Amino acid sequence: MLKQICFLAFSAAILITGGCGHGDETPSPKMQRYVLKHNELLREYFVYLPSRYDGERELPVGIFMHGYGGTATGTEAEVTQGLNQYAEEYGYVMVYPQSTWFMSSVDGGDPREVTSWNHISDGFDAGPAGPICTADATRYPCPPECGNCGQCGWTSCHDDVGFLKALIDRVVADFAVAENRFFVAGFGNGAMMANRIGCEAADKIAAVALFGGRVEPGFECTPARPVPMLQANGGKDETVPADGRRSESGYFFASTASITKFWTDGASCAADPKDWLSPVVPQDEAHCTIACADTEAPVIDCLWPEGNHRWPGTADFRGSNGYCVTPLQAASMPDQTICVAPEENTNFWGSRLLFEFFRAVASGSI
Repeated sequence: MLKQICFLAFSAAILITGGCGHGDETPSPKMQRYVLKHNELLREYFVYLPSRYDGERELPVGIFMHGYGGTATGTEAEVTQGLNQYAEEYGYVMVYPQSTWFMSSVDGGDPREVTSWNHISDGFDAGPAGPICTADATRYPCPPECGNCGQCGWTSCHDDVGFLKALIDRVVADFAVAENRFFVAGFGNGAMMANRIGCEAADKIAAVALFGGRVEPGFECTPARPVPMLQANGGKDETVPADGRRSESGYFFASTASITKFWTDGASCAADPKDWLSPVVPQDEAHCTIACADTEAPVIDCLWPEGNHRWPGTADFRGSNGYCVTPLQAASMPDQTICVAPEENTNFWGSRLLFEFFRAVASGSI
């Protein structure tokens, strides 16, 4: 009954408090803002309902997390350049959580909202595998809740794992969704957070997709149960290099091969990936492999040789590349610029790959 009430309220653009979250802006027909209180912080998130959502039939859910400095609505509008169009086509409820943020100057310019996810919790200078940045690495603003970030710290110190677990529970309670079909993805720092939550909440997640981001060396992890994974990266990405080399700003991130090794708990099949073809991935643009294909935790790894730190298949960055908000989020982050709206009827292979991967996991056809 609660799920039906939430759906009717959403459709009628009625603002409801309590179990349905606190919408405090006039909703668009398909996307609405909600808040969730976690650890005394009001955390916002945005829910997109495809047209086939009727409040009764349970639909799958995609949770997508923005990158460093980005926003929940900005990543949909400018980074993915319209991911909701594909959610509409594939019939997915989409949830875009917002990380915590603070005001600071990143490059000596005017202060702006600095957003980040807490994807490692510790190891500001070194992790289990050694230093996670070089001595001359670019210094980023330290989130105030962290106190001292050392040389290498740049991410939030809030409980984002707990927030995301609570968010999944809230979405299950408030919407007609399939509890066993929650898929988590992200870009950049959002992918790093997806990497972590995939391990720490494996009981709640059906699969994980990492675009342009992974945890640091030494923080690779193995889920408590088998969870399929997709990785997609640009060969010219110097922000989070796919092969684990030093980034242009002096930081180290685990290679895709290392992520695969740990994700599959060191299985021998992780070291013997096979070519993997998808009808949605142009063979002249990207090369994909699959490791452990005959197990419950296959890992697909796609490399886009000419791609940099942007969404796969897009021709170039759009607008501010996600350092913006749509009007739906403008009141809560007033210092952000308004995003450039995505074009309609796009056909980005990265977006199609994401939903084809989700669909294949759900059907057991990988």
